[in-house]
This record gives sequence, C-alpha cells and structure tokens, in this order.
Amino acid sequence: MSEHHPPEPPAQFRYAVGAGLGLLIGVAVGLFIDENVVLASAILGVAIGIVVAYFAKFIKP
Repeated sequence: MSEHHPPEPPAQFRYAVGAGLGLLIGVAVGLFIDENVVLASAILGVAIGIVVAYFAKFIKP
C-alpha cells in the first residue's frame, strides 16, 4: 500500500508566509530595540523571511 502525501503548496504561498512571518518578527524586534528602527527591521525581516522560505524547499524530508 502506498502512502498518500499531501501536495506541496505553491511557491507563492511559501514566500508569502515567509514574508509575513518575517514582517511580524522584524516589527517585534524593532519595537523591542527602539521605535526609530521599526521600519528598517520590518524590511530586513521580510527579506530574511523570503530567503528562509526559498531555502526551506531544500530541507523537506
């Protein structure tokens, strides 16, 4: 009997989730550090989230 694997979500969905989580984490870190760096940390968080989402497709089992 073969196992059923759910289909992989589209790449756009993976990048959107990575960017969204990066945005949330970046804003949280920016607010923790200082209110003057919120925008910069949010943009950096989005960029890191997209990069992590790109490399996440290589580590799936």
